[in-house]
Amino acid sequence: MSYNMTKGLFSVVVALYGVEDYVDTFFQSLERQSFPFADLDIVVVDDESPDGSYEIVKRWARKYPGVIRHTTQVNGGPGAARNTGLDMVRNEWVTFADPDDALQADYFRNVANFLERDTNNSAAMLTTRVMIWNENQRRVTDTHPLRRKYMFGERLVDLRKEPNNIQLGGASIFLKRAVLEAESLRFDERVKPTFEDGEFIGRYLGSCEDPVVGLIPSARYLYRKRGNGTSLVQSGWQVSERYDDILRYGYLGLLEGLKRRTGTVPVWAQNMVLYDLQWYFAEDRSMNSKTAWINDEQKETFLALLMRVVAHIDRETIDTFAVVPLDWTTREALLVRYKGHGLSVPRVFKWSAAGQSPAQILYTYSGTTPSERFRVNGTEVEPTRTKTVAYNYFGQNFFMARSVWLPTDGTIEVWLDGEFVPFESPKRPGWTRPLPAEGKCKLGPIRKPARHSLPALGAVGRRVLAPASSMAKKLDNRLGIESIVSGTAKSAALKNVAIRVARRKVQSALGNRRHQADQKTVDWALSPANVAKFKDAWVIMDRVDQADDNGEHLYRHVAANHPEVNAWFLLDRTSSDWSRLELEGFRLVEYGSRAAIALVLNAAYLISSDATAEVQYPIGRGRYPMSDAKIVFLQHGVITQDLSRWVNPKPISLFVTSTRPEYDSIAGNNSPYRFTDRETCLTGLPRFDALQQKALATPVAERNILLVTPTWRQELKTKAGLATTSEERRTVLESSEYARNWFGLLRSPELKEYADHNGLEIVYLPHPSFADFGEIEFPDYVRVHRRADGSVQDIFARSQVALTDYSSVAFDLALIGSPLVYFHFDRGEIFNGKHNYRKGYFEFDRDGLGPVALSPDEVMHHLADLAERNFERDELYTLRTKQAFAYLDDGNSERVFQAIKALNQPESPSPGGSGN
Repeated sequence: MSYNMTKGLFSVVVALYGVEDYVDTFFQSLERQSFPFADLDIVVVDDESPDGSYEIVKRWARKYPGVIRHTTQVNGGPGAARNTGLDMVRNEWVTFADPDDALQADYFRNVANFLERDTNNSAAMLTTRVMIWNENQRRVTDTHPLRRKYMFGERLVDLRKEPNNIQLGGASIFLKRAVLEAESLRFDERVKPTFEDGEFIGRYLGSCEDPVVGLIPSARYLYRKRGNGTSLVQSGWQVSERYDDILRYGYLGLLEGLKRRTGTVPVWAQNMVLYDLQWYFAEDRSMNSKTAWINDEQKETFLALLMRVVAHIDRETIDTFAVVPLDWTTREALLVRYKGHGLSVPRVFKWSAAGQSPAQILYTYSGTTPSERFRVNGTEVEPTRTKTVAYNYFGQNFFMARSVWLPTDGTIEVWLDGEFVPFESPKRPGWTRPLPAEGKCKLGPIRKPARHSLPALGAVGRRVLAPASSMAKKLDNRLGIESIVSGTAKSAALKNVAIRVARRKVQSALGNRRHQADQKTVDWALSPANVAKFKDAWVIMDRVDQADDNGEHLYRHVAANHPEVNAWFLLDRTSSDWSRLELEGFRLVEYGSRAAIALVLNAAYLISSDATAEVQYPIGRGRYPMSDAKIVFLQHGVITQDLSRWVNPKPISLFVTSTRPEYDSIAGNNSPYRFTDRETCLTGLPRFDALQQKALATPVAERNILLVTPTWRQELKTKAGLATTSEERRTVLESSEYARNWFGLLRSPELKEYADHNGLEIVYLPHPSFADFGEIEFPDYVRVHRRADGSVQDIFARSQVALTDYSSVAFDLALIGSPLVYFHFDRGEIFNGKHNYRKGYFEFDRDGLGPVALSPDEVMHHLADLAERNFERDELYTLRTKQAFAYLDDGNSERVFQAIKALNQPESPSPGGSGN
């Protein structure tokens, strides 16, 4: 096939819906193709767009009446629209580009060239390389999860031999119209909001005698990642069909259909479903999971369908899946729950490095914990500790992972339920080079450009300059993509590219210079003088720019009572707390300074009330060596919810807790946390010591503040992140349900009248995250207390009564006897992924330290009841407080200090080997 035989080659089906802002860019990218535009057959099906998308298409069709055809239909989703388009196409190969994306200028030309080289007409399907176009960043990156199949260049693959080379996206495929018509293949319109492409592609390949796919990395498809998060892939988690129809008609429709047709389910089809399915597990693992909103009935339906789906996926397929890296918890969840490991006893893994003591082994199981026996070098030993972690997905337990620490490394033997179990190697399957092409699955030679006589250009270093024509073509392609992404002409795009190249060169030079300077800094940090100054230091901090939390209070205790400890406090110099602590005599080191590098590299402990990356790695990761210091998490408050997905990956050596239920939820067996009783201590928070002392100086009867201190909502911050001005962010906040309830309460005449009648000052303590929203207007009678205005402990100690929601400050207030009311106007939604909360052990109605109100009227009712009782706490909440806290004294700081010191003590076998 020569380039002048392009007529009748490609049809493009476009499903149009709500893309008014993008469709011009899409057609411009088609118009600029090096492939003859007039030879394309473009069929646009409007799926009842709610905006002006279709009018724009009509304008383009009037410009190119012989190329662009269009029709409209009642809204039925992308599958229905594409089916209408398939009834209209004329050409040999059909693709399904999306109108919010764009195509590189040589897209169709490179596909045509590939077809010309496929001399035996082997390819049943063609796939092109998907590049991720980040709309907000105006950048295009090669980061699509399925990009690895292109790493060996253009080639033909037989999916029966190389089943990892799967394709799920219809926008970057080309299918033979003859096959589509012969098999009467159309999209299943019941499969939505996603996977309709995957199901359709799978059925298409299943209908081909030889499922051979042509991989064309040189043809680049620009997939737009919308900045507003409104694409189907981005928003599809919020619709119920994702948990029913996709599994019922998509996964099962494909797998069962192939089984009926061929008697078996090909591994490539299993891989397609498993690849798509693993995103459910990945999403459910995240703290702000978009799967959290589904109700119990939907979960039951989803899990029943999931069982049927996995029944069609072989155990070996799951165990060796390597299309993308598969999280080990997802692999074990599927194997344990649905495949029973395929063994009579659990699998055992060596989890620690060779020679490491104590040695850690791990095994996964479901049901009853097996009986255990362990030998090291032939001698039976008892574990020094154990921990069983429950891995839950979609509200149900999928498997248990039991870790056992043995006192020494060596030749380890494990017996479970009386059977010897050899160690297995964790599966780390990878990609291998493609099999050599055989028979007709072979591409012809790459078309070489015509030779031109060029003056000798010589060489720069060891790199021979490419021919000018090749460089010009590469630059032209790059400018084309830049023009699409930036929405500018090629002249402006050239300027953008030149600036970016120059900036990279400058950054590279600066990076080399910085690396040399960093090495000098490290040498200085480890010099004898700094080693002597900072050796075995305790680096204590709260947040980067804040103190007045457990770190500050622990430092004060250590400095006063344990002068032998080399303690330092790390803080940003611009913090409002710096001068206060400096006057008090704190040994301060500026966060981010050269001295901080020396401090951290010589430290024994990094101790903080926060566990964010900038706190755990105060000198960053990558520029400087990792510190050997042990990380101590003092906590910001009492954990009531499930934060395991956030803290489990963190290398925490000591985890401070305050209440017995909190401790048990973290250190106990069958919890979602990985921490054992060695890493978890029940001590109370250091700040409680000073708080109780302040409260003793101000009895409840003498307190005069009505404190309002709700926590924040992740959903608000996410929505505000899409705003571009402070006014827009305030609009997002003020129009939210959060503001209507909390701000409405603060601004209500009823609350003012209540405060005036009882001689109380209304103080609003906003969460620090709301600083991003700017100043919010409140009536003069509401005093907004910012962290920079002074210690929050002074506010707590003077609080006669408090209103909060899910915040852990309830424990601070209850500890000092202040009555409180929980305001849960959104209790039905707080655990649905809109906030960074997951349901934990704590039930507010059962365990709460005050009554729960569901509306502003109920809040006022409970406040009135407290006023009638002269603000005396109900005996029920006083009893709950006493039962919850392990300690009600002022020895919290000292207990934390002793727990840190104990980290250096060697482990000994736990009584009975339980470890908990």
